[in-house]
Amino acid sequence: MLWLTWRQHRTQLLVTLGFLAVLGGVLLVSGRIALDAANGHISSYCYGGGVPCRERDAGLEDLYQTIYPMIVILPFVPLLAGVFWGAPLLAREYERNTHQLAWTQSVSRGRWLGVKFGVLALCAALAGLASGQMFGRWLEIFPGKAETLAETSYFGAVGIAPAAWWLFAFALGTAAGVLVRKTLPAIAITVGVFVAASIALLILRPHYAEPVRTIGADPSARDGLIVDAGRVAPDGRELRLLDDVPECPRGRGMNACVEAAGYRDFTVYQPATRFWRFQLTEAGILLAATAVLGGIAAGGTVRRRR
Repeated sequence: MLWLTWRQHRTQLLVTLGFLAVLGGVLLVSGRIALDAANGHISSYCYGGGVPCRERDAGLEDLYQTIYPMIVILPFVPLLAGVFWGAPLLAREYERNTHQLAWTQSVSRGRWLGVKFGVLALCAALAGLASGQMFGRWLEIFPGKAETLAETSYFGAVGIAPAAWWLFAFALGTAAGVLVRKTLPAIAITVGVFVAASIALLILRPHYAEPVRTIGADPSARDGLIVDAGRVAPDGRELRLLDDVPECPRGRGMNACVEAAGYRDFTVYQPATRFWRFQLTEAGILLAATAVLGGIAAGGTVRRRR
């Protein structure tokens, strides 16, 4: 079964491996170019502080903002496992009607699916871990970008979360293939559900833990995930930052006027120190969904007569 799995899926596996190799090469080259452009020579650290370090950090930030549009697509890379590995896994067997031959041999349906699903799921997890580690090391070049909750656009592409996303996408594609028995509709379902899940967890992420509420300036909120922010009036009412303050017309000096009138800013946020806690939480949610989808795929395969 292992040899059969390799023979049938080696193209997808090799293409994905090649993609990860290219991605790693691009990250490596761009990272070294970023360091070179920022401070004139290849160095991973800035010693001594002062103006040179501030100029280096500013240069890196400019480069980061230049390539940011490409960064935001990284959380959707796990779709490779769903579209090219999961969706065709069973849907292609049904389309070609080869499942009747494969499942009437000495190997049972359960073992056939278990080996194929298990091997590809393991490969998906390893691919996710590899991509997360490469991207995480690359982010360390840019000040304040690694292990932060502020950048929600790529939270699922760094750390251990990518492994869970790859597994989820693969199981989703497999379950879709079992349910519709057609490759192209299974791919469409996989893409649609994956995007919906990404949006749902993006909305849910600020609520993985009870947020911290602080009054006044709090340096810890800078790299954290802001849940809410506003002002507290002298009578205890909460206002949004954009709400008008009757005593202070908009314009220069408004902030000083607001403070003098007794209003205080408040911030509700998830501190950056919870980064790995949130990574584990998101991975747990996705692994639970993966288990459900795997059960759907297994049940739909083993129990069906044809």
